[in-house]
Amino acid sequence: MKTLKALLVLAFVGLAGTASAQFANSGSSASGSSIWTTVNTDGYNRVYVSYLPSTLKVDGLDGDDLGDLDDIRKLKGSFEIGYLRGIGLTQKVPLYLEVGGALQYRHSKADIEGLDFKVNMFSLNIPVSLAYRININDDFAIAPNFGFDFRINMTGKLKAEYDGKELIDMNLFKDETIEDEYGDSYKTEAWKRFQAGWHIGVGFDYKALHFGVNYGTDFNEITEDCKIATTSVRFGYNF
Repeated sequence: MKTLKALLVLAFVGLAGTASAQFANSGSSASGSSIWTTVNTDGYNRVYVSYLPSTLKVDGLDGDDLGDLDDIRKLKGSFEIGYLRGIGLTQKVPLYLEVGGALQYRHSKADIEGLDFKVNMFSLNIPVSLAYRININDDFAIAPNFGFDFRINMTGKLKAEYDGKELIDMNLFKDETIEDEYGDSYKTEAWKRFQAGWHIGVGFDYKALHFGVNYGTDFNEITEDCKIATTSVRFGYNF
């Protein structure tokens, strides 16, 4: 994961820096035109689906510290379906504001000492990004981006079964009291409905097709000492 984040930062800084240099050079040319500075003032629309592996990051702990519990925090079965609008911000520089919305589904399951755990969560994510679109030729473009995510967590369930018998069925976003088989009760604190975070990534467009990779994490905790870190592998269609 550290390698992925480093590559995304290098892609963003390196590509944006190269594009800025090309833009400066093209400004002094006689023709004043360059594929690096082609701007689509009409903007663009995109529909997309993403594989969305996520992890509950626990402050002060890593996977080795959590032991068997490490499996339940890895939300591998996650994806999203979304739409965004790219809005040109200037007439000369290919800088775009991207805004949109996506329905996200996160899922994990784990077998911990015979207990079968399942987590399911639905969220509405509203991303806001700045993208610098570098047109390599008429068909191919690269667009590093950086931005913020505003997520509304709508539903979430935690279930646990043992030998086919349901022991836990709780709403993650509601204070509940759980009673175990020995008659002991435990109070749970509701997870937070609203979260904000950041993301960085790079997109590749070939004609109307889009492929992108992003990584980001939350600013605020979803529950005590826990934040969600997300990698996004995106496939889309521009129109």
